[in-house]
Amino acid sequence: MPTTTGMKAGGFYDAHSGGQRSALDEFLPWLEEAVADLPLAGGDPAPVGVMDIGSSEGANALYALDRVARRLRFATSRSLWLLFSDLPTNDFNRLFANLYPGGTAAVTSDDVFVGAVGGTAFGRLVPPASLHIATTFNAIGFLDKRPDAGLPNFILPMGPGPLAPREGVSVSEDERAPYRRQAEQDLHNFYAARAAELVPGGKLLVQVFGRDDRHSTSHGIYDVLSDAVLDGVDDGTLDRAVYERLVFPIYFRTVEELVRPIEADDRLAACFRLERHASHDVPIPFNTAFAESGDRSAWAKDYTGFLRAFTEAILAAALPDSPLQADTLESIYQRVEQRLIDDPARYEFHFISVGALLTRR
Repeated sequence: MPTTTGMKAGGFYDAHSGGQRSALDEFLPWLEEAVADLPLAGGDPAPVGVMDIGSSEGANALYALDRVARRLRFATSRSLWLLFSDLPTNDFNRLFANLYPGGTAAVTSDDVFVGAVGGTAFGRLVPPASLHIATTFNAIGFLDKRPDAGLPNFILPMGPGPLAPREGVSVSEDERAPYRRQAEQDLHNFYAARAAELVPGGKLLVQVFGRDDRHSTSHGIYDVLSDAVLDGVDDGTLDRAVYERLVFPIYFRTVEELVRPIEADDRLAACFRLERHASHDVPIPFNTAFAESGDRSAWAKDYTGFLRAFTEAILAAALPDSPLQADTLESIYQRVEQRLIDDPARYEFHFISVGALLTRR
């Protein structure tokens, strides 16, 4: 079935995505260094194509591609074509407002042109061999399609975290398996589409939230949302069916899973050379501030805003369509914030950022 997606619009995601920027910052220097190796010599008059996939409202994508554009300006005098892509349901109005704040172009390098492309990350977005650089940040963990398989006892296929046990909350391996298979197919489709779009020698930088041998980015943050919804079920303000409908079609990969298609599929291995890959436990602004100040209320407020930015659309879809839906959403996120204040240790959060840099053969 189609995946319900979309970040909280109207600038909310931009205002609450500092963690995502910290995560991409770990890998962006790889691409800046790799610009020197791009096939830009000669008299080819075609523009240098650069595309970000999963740009959302644009603040982080613009930050990343502006840095890339500045580095490209030292490597070539050719025109630059910067493309920002996301699903058709994305808030493109906000994206264009970010690209042209006050009517003036945000990217100030000479001879740079920008555009937006609607479509899925797991399919072709631009013509063959039209890109020199493709990037994606914090996007391809969202599944292209939700498997026709329920998760009656938790809201995420990864299962609950180890610090937040609650009776009856669990995900079996059999329940998780359809989501894992979908994630594997999605990743293969993503790489195959980029192989078609990149020129020989082009660069692909992939970064996404994930997990390592100690932590998953899902731990804590989905536990507190699950607990808040179950609190509503327990006190009768929410129907149990809401919890059973609430499934986040998201998969948190290890770095080994991220690069496995390139290593295991002969066709993809013939298309890409794996240059670098790594996993980082990234310092997150609200966690850093909390460690310094000890202010639970400020930490809980920022944590809740961060969570709400990418969960509200899916949560809203699980609720009954009624005039009271907005009030119900507000109540759930208030419960989230209060639970964080009451028990920070239960909902400890680590942002595990996994990434890879590839070259099109």
